[in-house]
Amino acid sequence: MSKLFPVWILVCVLLCLSSSAAFKSQLLPAARSGTLLSASRLHPQDSKVLVVGLGALPLLTMKTAFFAGYKEVLYILPEVQHAKCAKLMFGDDYQMATDGDGYLVTPETSSEGFGANSCGGRLKFLDGSNSEDVASVEGCDGMIFCGDEPSPPVPWSVAEYLLDACGPSLKQVALNSKTFNEEGYGFVVKAARKTANKNIWDQDGKEVAALKDFEGKVKGKGVEGGFDVTVTRSGTLKGGGWGSTDPLADDVPSVGPEAYGLSDGFYEAVKRDIVNFNLLFDCETSDCYVMRGDVGRGGGNAQIVKANSVKEEAGDTGRKGAAGALVYALACEAAQGEFTVRSKAGERGPRGVAEWEKKFADGSSDGYGE
Repeated sequence: MSKLFPVWILVCVLLCLSSSAAFKSQLLPAARSGTLLSASRLHPQDSKVLVVGLGALPLLTMKTAFFAGYKEVLYILPEVQHAKCAKLMFGDDYQMATDGDGYLVTPETSSEGFGANSCGGRLKFLDGSNSEDVASVEGCDGMIFCGDEPSPPVPWSVAEYLLDACGPSLKQVALNSKTFNEEGYGFVVKAARKTANKNIWDQDGKEVAALKDFEGKVKGKGVEGGFDVTVTRSGTLKGGGWGSTDPLADDVPSVGPEAYGLSDGFYEAVKRDIVNFNLLFDCETSDCYVMRGDVGRGGGNAQIVKANSVKEEAGDTGRKGAAGALVYALACEAAQGEFTVRSKAGERGPRGVAEWEKKFADGSSDGYGE
Protein backbone atom coordinates (compact mmCIF):
# COMPACT_ATOMS: atom_id res chain seq x y z
CA MET A 1 0.00 0.00 0.00
CA SER A 2 3.01 2.33 -0.01
CA LYS A 3 2.00 3.35 -3.54
CA LEU A 4 -1.25 4.77 -2.16
CA PHE A 5 0.13 6.80 0.72
CA PRO A 6 3.58 8.00 1.80
CA VAL A 7 3.20 6.99 5.44
CA TRP A 8 5.96 9.18 6.81
CA ILE A 9 4.29 12.41 5.61
CA LEU A 10 1.11 11.91 7.63
CA VAL A 11 2.92 10.65 10.70
CA CYS A 12 5.35 13.57 10.74
CA VAL A 13 2.60 16.14 10.25
CA LEU A 14 0.40 14.76 13.02
CA LEU A 15 3.27 14.21 15.42
CA CYS A 16 4.29 17.84 14.98
CA LEU A 17 0.74 18.90 15.85
CA SER A 18 0.52 16.58 18.84
CA SER A 19 3.76 17.91 20.30
CA SER A 20 2.68 21.52 20.10
CA ALA A 21 1.71 22.56 23.64
CA ALA A 22 0.40 25.91 22.48
CA PHE A 23 -1.89 24.36 19.91
CA LYS A 24 -3.11 21.74 22.39
CA SER A 25 -4.06 24.41 24.91
CA GLN A 26 -6.28 26.11 22.31
CA LEU A 27 -7.90 22.96 20.97
CA LEU A 28 -8.32 20.36 23.66
CA PRO A 29 -11.31 20.46 26.02
CA ALA A 30 -11.14 19.74 29.69
CA ALA A 31 -10.49 16.09 30.53
CA ARG A 32 -13.53 13.88 31.03
CA SER A 33 -13.93 11.26 33.68
CA GLY A 34 -16.22 8.40 34.53
CA THR A 35 -17.30 5.27 32.72
CA LEU A 36 -20.21 5.01 30.32
CA LEU A 37 -21.04 1.34 30.17
CA SER A 38 -23.26 1.53 27.11
CA ALA A 39 -23.34 4.83 25.30
CA SER A 40 -26.21 5.24 22.86
CA ARG A 41 -25.42 4.09 19.34
CA LEU A 42 -25.15 6.76 16.68
CA HIS A 43 -27.91 7.87 14.35
CA PRO A 44 -26.00 8.38 11.09
CA GLN A 45 -28.08 11.29 9.82
CA ASP A 46 -27.28 13.24 13.00
CA SER A 47 -23.66 12.18 13.47
CA LYS A 48 -20.20 13.47 12.61
CA VAL A 49 -17.44 10.88 12.33
CA LEU A 50 -13.67 11.00 11.89
CA VAL A 51 -11.73 8.27 10.05
CA VAL A 52 -8.09 7.84 11.10
CA GLY A 53 -5.47 5.66 9.43
CA LEU A 54 -3.46 4.96 6.30
CA GLY A 55 -4.17 3.04 3.11
CA ALA A 56 -7.10 1.88 1.01
CA LEU A 57 -9.21 0.63 3.94
CA PRO A 58 -9.64 4.09 5.56
CA LEU A 59 -10.62 5.59 2.19
CA LEU A 60 -13.13 2.82 1.61
CA THR A 61 -14.44 3.31 5.15
CA MET A 62 -14.90 7.02 4.50
CA LYS A 63 -16.88 6.30 1.33
CA THR A 64 -18.94 3.61 3.06
CA ALA A 65 -19.81 6.02 5.89
CA PHE A 66 -20.98 8.55 3.30
CA PHE A 67 -23.28 5.99 1.68
CA ALA A 68 -24.48 5.01 5.15
CA GLY A 69 -25.84 8.52 5.52
CA TYR A 70 -23.55 10.00 8.17
CA LYS A 71 -24.02 13.75 8.37
CA GLU A 72 -20.30 14.52 8.19
CA VAL A 73 -17.36 12.22 7.42
CA LEU A 74 -13.87 13.60 7.98
CA TYR A 75 -10.46 12.14 7.11
CA ILE A 76 -7.04 13.62 7.93
CA LEU A 77 -4.21 13.36 5.41
CA PRO A 78 -1.68 15.72 3.76
CA GLU A 79 -3.21 18.17 1.31
CA VAL A 80 -0.95 16.91 -1.50
CA GLN A 81 -2.80 13.56 -1.29
CA HIS A 82 -6.35 14.94 -1.41
CA ALA A 83 -6.90 14.89 -5.18
CA LYS A 84 -5.34 11.44 -5.60
CA CYS A 85 -7.48 9.98 -2.83
CA ALA A 86 -10.62 11.57 -4.27
CA LYS A 87 -9.94 9.81 -7.58
CA LEU A 88 -9.46 6.51 -5.76
CA MET A 89 -12.93 6.97 -4.31
CA PHE A 90 -14.79 8.31 -7.34
CA GLY A 91 -12.76 7.43 -10.44
CA ASP A 92 -10.07 8.90 -12.67
CA ASP A 93 -12.57 11.23 -14.36
CA TYR A 94 -13.49 12.88 -11.08
CA GLN A 95 -12.04 16.37 -10.74
CA MET A 96 -11.92 17.22 -7.05
CA ALA A 97 -13.88 20.30 -6.08
CA THR A 98 -15.06 21.65 -2.74
CA ASP A 99 -17.86 23.92 -1.66
CA GLY A 100 -17.45 27.10 0.35
CA ASP A 101 -17.01 25.14 3.57
CA GLY A 102 -14.39 22.76 2.20
CA TYR A 103 -16.66 19.72 1.72
CA LEU A 104 -16.21 17.60 -1.40
CA VAL A 105 -18.57 18.16 -4.29
CA THR A 106 -18.92 14.45 -5.08
CA PRO A 107 -20.62 12.76 -8.03
CA GLU A 108 -23.43 11.94 -5.58
CA THR A 109 -23.99 15.60 -4.68
CA SER A 110 -23.52 17.19 -8.09
CA SER A 111 -26.39 17.89 -10.46
CA GLU A 112 -25.03 15.35 -12.97
CA GLY A 113 -24.50 12.53 -10.52
CA PHE A 114 -26.58 9.87 -8.84
CA GLY A 115 -28.30 12.44 -6.66
CA ALA A 116 -27.71 13.86 -3.22
CA ASN A 117 -26.97 11.56 -0.32
CA SER A 118 -30.41 10.78 1.11
CA CYS A 119 -29.41 12.14 4.51
CA GLY A 120 -27.52 15.15 3.18
CA GLY A 121 -24.15 13.74 4.28
CA ARG A 122 -20.88 15.45 3.43
CA LEU A 123 -17.26 14.36 3.00
CA LYS A 124 -14.23 16.41 3.92
CA PHE A 125 -10.49 15.86 3.72
CA LEU A 126 -8.61 17.61 6.52
CA ASP A 127 -5.05 18.84 6.12
CA GLY A 128 -3.05 17.72 9.16
CA SER A 129 -0.78 20.77 8.91
CA ASN A 130 -3.70 23.21 9.05
CA SER A 131 -4.68 24.10 12.62
CA GLU A 132 -8.22 25.13 11.63
CA ASP A 133 -8.75 21.84 9.82
CA VAL A 134 -7.57 19.79 12.78
CA ALA A 135 -9.67 21.89 15.18
CA SER A 136 -12.76 20.89 13.20
CA VAL A 137 -12.61 17.36 14.65
CA GLU A 138 -14.10 18.83 17.82
CA GLY A 139 -17.70 17.73 18.11
CA CYS A 140 -17.24 14.35 16.43
CA ASP A 141 -19.72 11.75 17.68
CA GLY A 142 -17.74 8.78 16.40
CA MET A 143 -14.21 7.85 15.40
CA ILE A 144 -12.89 4.96 13.32
CA PHE A 145 -9.30 3.67 13.46
CA CYS A 146 -8.19 1.41 10.62
CA GLY A 147 -5.38 0.80 8.16
CA ASP A 148 -4.01 -1.64 5.60
CA GLU A 149 -0.77 -2.46 7.36
CA PRO A 150 -0.61 -4.93 10.30
CA SER A 151 0.34 -2.17 12.71
CA PRO A 152 -1.43 0.57 14.68
CA PRO A 153 -3.09 2.99 12.24
CA VAL A 154 -1.21 5.95 13.73
CA PRO A 155 1.20 6.40 16.66
CA TRP A 156 -0.56 6.38 20.01
CA SER A 157 0.37 10.01 20.70
CA VAL A 158 -1.57 11.03 17.58
CA ALA A 159 -4.55 8.80 18.43
CA GLU A 160 -4.75 10.10 21.99
CA TYR A 161 -4.54 13.66 20.76
CA LEU A 162 -7.43 13.19 18.35
CA LEU A 163 -9.58 11.32 20.88
CA ASP A 164 -9.19 14.24 23.28
CA ALA A 165 -9.72 16.77 20.51
CA CYS A 166 -13.17 15.37 19.68
CA GLY A 167 -14.42 16.58 23.03
CA PRO A 168 -17.30 15.29 25.19
CA SER A 169 -19.52 14.58 22.17
CA LEU A 170 -17.55 11.41 21.36
CA LYS A 171 -19.79 8.40 22.02
CA GLN A 172 -18.55 5.54 19.82
CA VAL A 173 -15.15 4.38 18.60
CA ALA A 174 -14.61 1.49 16.18
CA LEU A 175 -11.14 -0.01 15.82
CA ASN A 176 -10.02 -2.49 13.19
CA SER A 177 -7.37 -4.82 14.57
CA LYS A 178 -6.17 -8.31 13.66
CA THR A 179 -7.06 -11.84 14.73
CA PHE A 180 -4.90 -13.09 17.60
CA ASN A 181 -6.47 -16.54 17.85
CA GLU A 182 -3.55 -18.84 16.98
CA GLU A 183 -5.53 -21.61 15.25
CA GLY A 184 -4.44 -22.07 11.64
CA TYR A 185 -1.30 -20.00 12.00
CA GLY A 186 2.32 -21.10 12.18
CA PHE A 187 5.36 -21.77 10.01
CA VAL A 188 3.54 -22.35 6.71
CA VAL A 189 1.59 -19.09 7.01
CA LYS A 190 4.78 -17.18 7.79
CA ALA A 191 6.47 -18.78 4.77
CA ALA A 192 3.53 -17.80 2.58
CA ARG A 193 3.89 -14.17 3.61
CA LYS A 194 7.56 -14.18 2.63
CA THR A 195 7.17 -16.03 -0.66
CA ALA A 196 3.63 -15.64 -2.01
CA ASN A 197 1.86 -12.55 -0.66
CA LYS A 198 3.53 -9.98 1.58
CA ASN A 199 0.12 -8.78 2.77
CA ILE A 200 -0.75 -12.07 4.48
CA TRP A 201 -1.46 -11.73 8.18
CA ASP A 202 0.85 -14.23 9.89
CA GLN A 203 0.69 -13.09 13.56
CA ASP A 204 4.23 -11.75 13.65
CA GLY A 205 5.16 -11.38 17.31
CA LYS A 206 6.19 -7.72 17.17
CA GLU A 207 3.12 -6.78 15.15
CA VAL A 208 0.83 -8.62 17.57
CA ALA A 209 2.41 -6.84 20.56
CA ALA A 210 2.07 -3.40 18.95
CA LEU A 211 -1.56 -3.98 17.97
CA LYS A 212 -2.50 -5.30 21.42
CA ASP A 213 -0.84 -2.30 23.06
CA PHE A 214 -2.70 0.18 20.85
CA GLU A 215 -5.99 -1.64 21.32
CA GLY A 216 -5.57 -1.67 25.10
CA LYS A 217 -4.83 2.05 25.18
CA VAL A 218 -7.91 2.89 23.10
CA LYS A 219 -10.09 0.79 25.41
CA GLY A 220 -8.54 2.45 28.45
CA LYS A 221 -9.25 5.85 26.96
CA GLY A 222 -12.85 4.79 26.49
CA VAL A 223 -13.19 3.97 30.17
CA GLU A 224 -11.63 7.31 31.06
CA GLY A 225 -13.57 9.35 28.52
CA GLY A 226 -16.95 7.65 28.62
CA PHE A 227 -17.23 6.28 25.09
CA ASP A 228 -17.80 2.73 23.84
CA VAL A 229 -15.11 0.90 21.87
CA THR A 230 -16.00 -1.84 19.37
CA VAL A 231 -13.11 -3.91 17.96
CA THR A 232 -13.48 -5.58 14.57
CA ARG A 233 -10.78 -8.11 13.69
CA SER A 234 -9.55 -9.00 10.23
CA GLY A 235 -7.15 -11.45 8.68
CA THR A 236 -5.47 -10.94 5.31
CA LEU A 237 -7.15 -7.99 3.58
CA LYS A 238 -8.28 -8.47 -0.02
CA GLY A 239 -10.32 -6.61 -2.61
CA GLY A 240 -12.05 -3.27 -2.11
CA GLY A 241 -12.78 -1.89 -5.58
CA TRP A 242 -15.62 -1.67 -8.12
CA GLY A 243 -16.62 1.78 -7.00
CA SER A 244 -16.44 3.57 -10.35
CA THR A 245 -17.02 1.19 -13.25
CA ASP A 246 -17.26 -2.57 -13.37
CA PRO A 247 -14.85 -3.81 -16.05
CA LEU A 248 -16.80 -7.06 -16.45
CA ALA A 249 -20.35 -5.80 -16.82
CA ASP A 250 -22.32 -2.88 -18.26
CA ASP A 251 -25.15 -2.76 -15.74
CA VAL A 252 -23.26 -1.63 -12.63
CA PRO A 253 -23.69 2.13 -12.07
CA SER A 254 -20.56 4.24 -11.91
CA VAL A 255 -21.75 6.14 -8.84
CA GLY A 256 -24.40 5.68 -6.22
CA PRO A 257 -25.31 3.07 -3.58
CA GLU A 258 -24.25 0.11 -5.75
CA ALA A 259 -20.76 1.55 -6.15
CA TYR A 260 -19.67 0.63 -2.65
CA GLY A 261 -15.99 0.08 -3.43
CA LEU A 262 -13.05 2.19 -4.46
CA SER A 263 -12.55 3.12 -8.10
CA ASP A 264 -10.78 0.98 -10.65
CA GLY A 265 -7.63 2.99 -9.94
CA PHE A 266 -7.36 0.95 -6.75
CA TYR A 267 -6.85 -2.23 -8.78
CA GLU A 268 -4.02 -0.63 -10.73
CA ALA A 269 -2.38 0.65 -7.56
CA VAL A 270 -2.25 -2.80 -5.95
CA LYS A 271 -1.70 -4.89 -9.09
CA ARG A 272 1.40 -7.11 -8.89
CA ASP A 273 0.86 -9.47 -11.81
CA ILE A 274 -1.05 -9.90 -15.07
CA VAL A 275 -3.89 -11.51 -13.12
CA ASN A 276 -5.37 -9.00 -10.69
CA PHE A 277 -6.63 -11.25 -7.90
CA ASN A 278 -8.11 -8.32 -5.94
CA LEU A 279 -10.51 -7.64 -8.82
CA LEU A 280 -11.44 -11.32 -9.14
CA PHE A 281 -11.89 -11.52 -5.37
CA ASP A 282 -14.46 -8.71 -5.52
CA CYS A 283 -16.30 -10.56 -8.29
CA GLU A 284 -16.81 -13.67 -6.18
CA THR A 285 -16.34 -12.84 -2.50
CA SER A 286 -18.00 -9.55 -1.58
CA ASP A 287 -20.06 -10.81 1.36
CA CYS A 288 -18.75 -11.40 4.88
CA TYR A 289 -19.23 -13.41 8.04
CA VAL A 290 -19.37 -11.44 11.29
CA MET A 291 -18.38 -13.65 14.24
CA ARG A 292 -18.47 -12.58 17.87
CA GLY A 293 -15.10 -12.65 19.61
CA ASP A 294 -11.55 -13.26 18.46
CA VAL A 295 -12.26 -16.48 16.58
CA GLY A 296 -10.56 -16.01 13.22
CA ARG A 297 -8.35 -18.77 11.86
CA GLY A 298 -5.34 -18.76 9.58
CA GLY A 299 -5.01 -20.64 6.34
CA GLY A 300 -2.96 -23.44 7.92
CA ASN A 301 -0.93 -25.76 5.71
CA ALA A 302 -2.84 -24.66 2.60
CA GLN A 303 -1.87 -20.99 2.98
CA ILE A 304 0.87 -20.96 0.35
CA VAL A 305 -1.32 -22.35 -2.43
CA LYS A 306 -4.23 -20.13 -1.35
CA ALA A 307 -2.22 -16.96 -0.73
CA ASN A 308 -3.86 -15.14 -3.64
CA SER A 309 -7.11 -17.09 -3.69
CA VAL A 310 -10.21 -15.26 -4.87
CA LYS A 311 -12.49 -17.71 -3.06
CA GLU A 312 -13.85 -17.72 0.49
CA GLU A 313 -10.85 -18.71 2.64
CA ALA A 314 -10.38 -19.12 6.39
CA GLY A 315 -7.78 -16.40 6.94
CA ASP A 316 -9.08 -13.70 4.59
CA THR A 317 -11.15 -10.56 5.09
CA GLY A 318 -12.59 -8.49 2.25
CA ARG A 319 -11.98 -4.78 2.62
CA LYS A 320 -15.61 -4.00 1.84
CA GLY A 321 -16.75 -6.21 4.71
CA ALA A 322 -14.13 -4.73 7.03
CA ALA A 323 -15.15 -1.17 6.14
CA GLY A 324 -18.85 -1.89 6.53
CA ALA A 325 -18.36 -3.51 9.93
CA LEU A 326 -16.47 -0.46 11.18
CA VAL A 327 -19.02 2.03 9.89
CA TYR A 328 -22.08 0.18 11.18
CA ALA A 329 -20.47 -0.78 14.48
CA LEU A 330 -21.06 2.84 15.46
CA ALA A 331 -24.79 2.56 14.79
CA CYS A 332 -25.91 -1.02 15.51
CA GLU A 333 -27.17 -1.96 18.96
CA ALA A 334 -25.79 -5.49 18.65
CA ALA A 335 -22.29 -4.27 17.78
CA GLN A 336 -20.86 -4.11 21.27
CA GLY A 337 -17.61 -5.83 22.18
CA GLU A 338 -15.40 -7.48 19.59
CA PHE A 339 -16.10 -9.27 16.31
CA THR A 340 -14.12 -11.12 13.67
CA VAL A 341 -14.92 -10.28 10.05
CA ARG A 342 -14.18 -13.01 7.50
CA SER A 343 -14.69 -13.16 3.74
CA LYS A 344 -17.77 -14.93 2.40
CA ALA A 345 -18.77 -15.89 -1.14
CA GLY A 346 -21.36 -13.57 -2.61
CA GLU A 347 -21.85 -10.76 -5.11
CA ARG A 348 -22.55 -8.20 -2.41
CA GLY A 349 -22.41 -7.78 1.33
CA PRO A 350 -24.87 -6.28 3.82
CA ARG A 351 -26.15 -2.75 3.26
CA GLY A 352 -27.80 -0.45 5.73
CA VAL A 353 -28.36 -0.58 9.48
CA ALA A 354 -30.98 -3.34 9.39
CA GLU A 355 -28.82 -5.82 7.44
CA TRP A 356 -25.73 -5.05 9.53
CA GLU A 357 -27.73 -5.27 12.76
CA LYS A 358 -28.64 -8.82 11.76
CA LYS A 359 -25.00 -9.63 10.98
CA PHE A 360 -23.85 -8.44 14.40
CA ALA A 361 -26.77 -10.09 16.20
CA ASP A 362 -26.06 -13.43 14.49
CA GLY A 363 -22.43 -13.25 15.57
CA SER A 364 -22.62 -16.58 17.42
CA SER A 365 -22.08 -18.30 14.06
CA ASP A 366 -18.42 -19.16 13.61
CA GLY A 367 -18.53 -18.93 9.82
CA TYR A 368 -16.58 -22.14 9.40
CA GLY A 369 -19.52 -24.46 8.74
CA GLU A 370 -19.51 -25.91 12.24
